[in-house]
Amino acid sequence: MKHYTEAYPEPITRLLNENKYLKSEKAMEKKKLENTIKIFQKKKQELIEINKILEKELKVVISDNKKLAMKVINLKKNKTNYFFGI
Repeated sequence: MKHYTEAYPEPITRLLNENKYLKSEKAMEKKKLENTIKIFQKKKQELIEINKILEKELKVVISDNKKLAMKVINLKKNKTNYFFGI
C-alpha cells in the first residue's frame, strides 16, 4: 500500500511509517524465532538419540552386573564347599 504524504497530515504519515517499520521488525523477529526453534528442535532430537544410546548401554551394564553378582555368589558357595570338603 503506497502512502502519499501530501494526502495525509504529518501525524498520520509518521504513524504509517512507524507501522511499516514495526511490521518489518516483527517479520525479522519472527524469522529469528523460527530459526531458534529449529535449532532447539534439532538439539532436542540429538539429545533424544544420545539418551537412547545411553539407555541401551545402561541395560548392558546392569545385565553384566547381575551376571557378575551371580558369579561372585557361586564362587563364594564353591569356596565354602571347598573348605568344608563338600
